[in-house]
Amino acid sequence: MDRPHGCPGPDGAASSARALRLVASDGEIVCPGRNAAVPVKSKRLVLSADESFDGAIGRILGDCLDHFAVNIPALRQTGDAEAVHQLRVALRRLRAFLGLLKHVVPANPELASVATRARIIARALGEARDWHVLRDGLEHGPREFLREEPGFFALLDSVELRRLHALEAARAMIVAPTTQQFVRELRGLISRRAWREGSRGLEGKGSARVFAAKALNRLHRRAVKRCEGVAALEPEQRHKARIALKKARYAADFFESLFCQKAARTYLRGLPTIQDQLGEDNDRRTAARLLSEIAAEDASEETLRAIYFLRGWRAQAQQRGLIAMKESERRLRRLKPFWR
Repeated sequence: MDRPHGCPGPDGAASSARALRLVASDGEIVCPGRNAAVPVKSKRLVLSADESFDGAIGRILGDCLDHFAVNIPALRQTGDAEAVHQLRVALRRLRAFLGLLKHVVPANPELASVATRARIIARALGEARDWHVLRDGLEHGPREFLREEPGFFALLDSVELRRLHALEAARAMIVAPTTQQFVRELRGLISRRAWREGSRGLEGKGSARVFAAKALNRLHRRAVKRCEGVAALEPEQRHKARIALKKARYAADFFESLFCQKAARTYLRGLPTIQDQLGEDNDRRTAARLLSEIAAEDASEETLRAIYFLRGWRAQAQQRGLIAMKESERRLRRLKPFWR
């Protein structure tokens, strides 16, 4: 692929062959790394001790919107995989909080519309993320063991091609009118404080802390219950356990500033271990699905052979992961809630 004029050349012919040319909305070819936007992580949210829940709702929704919007340029301009990740995190945080609101805010068509649009956008971003994780997993894991297998590099090329296509689809979604409408809707409902309609008790002084304690207690208990005997659970049950942990962690992130900081930090350091292990378990199952897609579509005999070896390699990795989960489950049960 020809390099856009003025862009620095990538290192090596293989990198050049895999380079992704992205076109900005005005038709300009954008050079990654040159005056380009960079991915941004969410910042720690600080709520005041006497914050009303009404005030907390506006702050948290605004924080999720800011996190999402600030990462749009990075994906649009450079196709950075980290931008995809941060956009997905922003949407997950938003959807997790909208789920919490259902317990105190009557059914609201505006909130429901935002939640639906967020789910659609997240689905498009998820495809790009899945192919990227598979590509990185092949590069940094089994490559050392399969470098003598001729079909391995053909498989890498096949995965990379699908990753680039999925990335372009994600980029198209992020600049689509539906996504722009999503941002406008969310910004509008925040400015109008649309959640107030039909709601009571949201504006009391310190009501954010009261709500947070109840929500965190419920989510923590659910996460612990879903993780009981996690290593022996069926894949779908482990997936549900992972989702429960994510919701507990996002809620803890939202409200930790309302409670003892030392206890909150201890709790937040304890949750990611088992959550990450369950995420890796989910990634292995996703990789198996993607590799099956390749095998069904266009795999040569050599590529099929590489996929066969990969399945064995990943099966061993899964067993190691399940063993580690047992200890993480014990640590989860010992975590002390910081909101009491």
